[in-house]
Amino acid sequence: MGTEAEVIVVGSGPAGTAAVLDLVRAGHDVLWLDRLPGARPKPCAGGLTPKAAARLRADVSPVVRERTPVIRMSWRGYRASDFRGSDDVCLLTHRPELDDWHRGLACAAGAVITPVRRLLRLRQDTQGVSLTVLDERDTVCTWRARWLIAADGAHSPVRRLVLGQGAVPVAVALEGLLARDVCRRWPGMQFDFGEVAGGYGWLFPKGDHVNVGLYCWHPGVTLGQPQLLDYARRTLGSDALTDIQGYPIATHGDQLPLSAGRVLFAGDAAGLAEPLLGEGIYGALLSGQQAAAAVLNEDAASVYARQMARWRLELRHTRQITRLFYGTLPLAFGVLTHLLKSPLMEGAAAGLTLVQSKRRWLTAAAARASSPACSQTSGGRRD
Repeated sequence: MGTEAEVIVVGSGPAGTAAVLDLVRAGHDVLWLDRLPGARPKPCAGGLTPKAAARLRADVSPVVRERTPVIRMSWRGYRASDFRGSDDVCLLTHRPELDDWHRGLACAAGAVITPVRRLLRLRQDTQGVSLTVLDERDTVCTWRARWLIAADGAHSPVRRLVLGQGAVPVAVALEGLLARDVCRRWPGMQFDFGEVAGGYGWLFPKGDHVNVGLYCWHPGVTLGQPQLLDYARRTLGSDALTDIQGYPIATHGDQLPLSAGRVLFAGDAAGLAEPLLGEGIYGALLSGQQAAAAVLNEDAASVYARQMARWRLELRHTRQITRLFYGTLPLAFGVLTHLLKSPLMEGAAAGLTLVQSKRRWLTAAAARASSPACSQTSGGRRD
């Protein structure tokens, strides 16, 4: 049993859905594959940055539970400080609702998700890709397309089939949900750096519950449920968490191949989450959309690499910042609080990346330092 399409897309998270939506709206024939209905939803803190929201093809307001212009940050619960932007710096969503809404846009445009049990084989030649799967009826089916976009997560089965690789290098997170009626206090959005080595704890309020989590950017670190329960007790007065899940976050996208022959990797399958906070939705949306644009070209892999070069450079620079920040805590938190708070929050509210915010701040600081007023008040003479 077999059939053909222009493009095969594997995965229906932000990256895969973004690719399908753009391709279908442009009139292209797409085979969209994903897990069977009822599979466990992708765990995620659900914070949507302004830069990520701007990449969505529709107003995300229907699934935004709370908006916030301020984030409280602390060092292990001490030295707490409110980081405030000039506008919203985060839109708080419940990830299953966000994904359902996003998939709904693609389906309304004419896309259809084909559920499969397992990917079996992948073969390539100069003309296209053949993917053999076990479908929901336990029937072996082979599909053929000119290109395949793999948006199937940090442990990408497509990557294993094509490159023989297991999991990509990843950060780790552990989260749970705490119902509002058992919280001793209702928090704002909160980051507590140092709650785990090389990471932080988070509180994301979402109307009827708080998403409580721990993040560590070091691959191989194990986060335990007792740590998460203790953090919930100390911050919210209850450890009655539900839906506790751990998950990988792929953050080494500047070191991984973006393509292999006629297969393009997107989202977590390409390691495109940023390492400082583990935010992955922006990189997923960006890569899905750029992969969709690239496959309209015969040299799609080269086009895709050029389109993603800036974000991969951003990831490289952000990893350097991440290593420095977590490696020098709590000193780095003091610098963040007293020197970098305003430029970072202004950049976040404006939809800038971390590196873009840093560059804007350095440019402004250099301009101030070179201004006549600064020169005259620095103690030097101007003859």
